[in-house]
Amino acid sequence: MPIELSEKLEKQGYHLLGSRGAYKACQWQKKALLHDTSCYKQRFYGIQSHQCLQMTPVVDKCTQSCEFCWRITPSDIGVSWNQIDVSISDVMPVKELMDAVFMANLRSLGGYNPEVNAMVPERKYKEARDPKHVAISLAGEPTLYPLLSDLIDEIHQRGMTSFLVTNGTQPDVLSTMSLPTQLYVTLAAADESTYKTLCRPGLRDGWTRILKSQETLQSLSTRTVNRLTMVANRNMHNERAYSRLIEIGEPDFIEVKGYMFLGSSRGRLDQNNVPTHREIYAFSERLAALTGYYLLDEQVESRVVLLSRSKQIKKL
Repeated sequence: MPIELSEKLEKQGYHLLGSRGAYKACQWQKKALLHDTSCYKQRFYGIQSHQCLQMTPVVDKCTQSCEFCWRITPSDIGVSWNQIDVSISDVMPVKELMDAVFMANLRSLGGYNPEVNAMVPERKYKEARDPKHVAISLAGEPTLYPLLSDLIDEIHQRGMTSFLVTNGTQPDVLSTMSLPTQLYVTLAAADESTYKTLCRPGLRDGWTRILKSQETLQSLSTRTVNRLTMVANRNMHNERAYSRLIEIGEPDFIEVKGYMFLGSSRGRLDQNNVPTHREIYAFSERLAALTGYYLLDEQVESRVVLLSRSKQIKKL
């Protein structure tokens, strides 16, 4: 990892783990402890925000350099590096990585001890020190991690649930890996032209791979989600084409999520690219009509709407 990248990540609050793993406390963990509020994952699926760990096994690796991503890309800091290739000798072993994630979580909770901060209930503080869920997302493309199945198995063996978020460019990994509790495949474009412009793939056949991942999605025996990251004036068009992609994957859920003006994306996009929640909701209504999914819930603060194949959602 280039020193310019690691220094910038540390300034942004990332705990770097080994050569390329990373942990960062989610803002919703802090809000849950201080204000008893929760993120949309708790609202939609039952995940307790204060007991959720947000991590990545490969913070510096990704097959795309999406304009809307908060992640630092080579063009953001003027330094190039190999973003795609990862070897087993190049990463932290799974058990060591998860131990390091737990320790990073404990360190980040230091300032929330009720003996120091009276605003945090003691029960919630103790629960936060005993996490029950891992979100394998944060930054980077986790399917590039060569020990991904072992990582998912380790999370489950520790009695926790898991969410895995992927951009869908590694369909062969999706078809063979150990399955997470819930699998997200992002759809950030309805057609190849928009995809190439907005997601800036590092693979020539990126779009073909995403189509293959959609075909794979419907065969997997786990909870599945298509997340549509909506960027105003970029990809909020052609709902019918989005619906055709969704029909291929037959996910259990669709999350229509508005782009947020955060992180390094602020150097590539501007506030005009941030859709309002009203726009997200209207897009979701049209998508629900085309797909037959039920529009079940929303969270205004996160600009996200949930569509589901079923009227009832089993909470985790």
